[in-house]
Amino acid sequence: MELRLIMADPAGNRTAIVRTPVPAELRAETAAKIMKIQELRAEQVGFEAVPRLGGAGRLEMMGGEFCGNAARSFGFLCFSERQAALSAGNSGTSPASEAGGSILIEISGSKGLLRVDCDPRKGTAFSEMPMPERIEYSGEGFPLIISEGIAHMVIEDMEPDSGLIHRMIERCGKRFDAFGLQFLKGNTLIPVVYVGASESLVYESSCGSGSLAAAWYLDSRIRKVEGETDSPATYRFREPGGEIIVHLSPDENGELHGTMGGGISLEEEILLNLPE
Repeated sequence: MELRLIMADPAGNRTAIVRTPVPAELRAETAAKIMKIQELRAEQVGFEAVPRLGGAGRLEMMGGEFCGNAARSFGFLCFSERQAALSAGNSGTSPASEAGGSILIEISGSKGLLRVDCDPRKGTAFSEMPMPERIEYSGEGFPLIISEGIAHMVIEDMEPDSGLIHRMIERCGKRFDAFGLQFLKGNTLIPVVYVGASESLVYESSCGSGSLAAAWYLDSRIRKVEGETDSPATYRFREPGGEIIVHLSPDENGELHGTMGGGISLEEEILLNLPE
């Protein structure tokens, strides 16, 4: 199988974006093969697909899950290509490829379009994020933040523990497309993510949706103590691969909205030959 592929690096959470069409039934198997290629150091795989909602592009993750870092990676790719095309049409004027702006993309696990704000000069991308739908608690009292396409358990003041991780996956994680455990100590976050369709368990370098879940949980605790507030809040998490920034702000109706992002880079497209 010959695949066109671009590697994106959003705060170390290296994401393989497969541009060659791959049938849905082969994506999990294909993703598993890509993640075994050590030179790529891919932590997750997304497959470019035909847009359904009018977005600039659509990305289907390897297990049909949602991924915030993949969303902003794909948005940055689509935006960069759009600006490059505009630059090619500009004769002698300042390159459009250097200008910042926004683009709407689609991704698995999200029912609607997501806006990605891109700044090529700074090398940053921030994605609008689906907000958590509800919170549950495990028998041990760990909060489980449930969102579209993924759920995250926030575990405070503990180091990652293999036994605990596997127990929580068995007890809580297997009913979701993807399940993350976010080990939070102060502003340091260590993410571990399990995807059932590909049976992958990855200690990720950073996790966008996990950062959003942790910020939402911390923020809800603060707002509960201080009472309802219309003040925006920013959370910065130090993760193994870099910093993830989450912005939360209520609208005029008091509904909370969030964006997540930070630094990002794209590598040159490669042609990959996978064994059948």
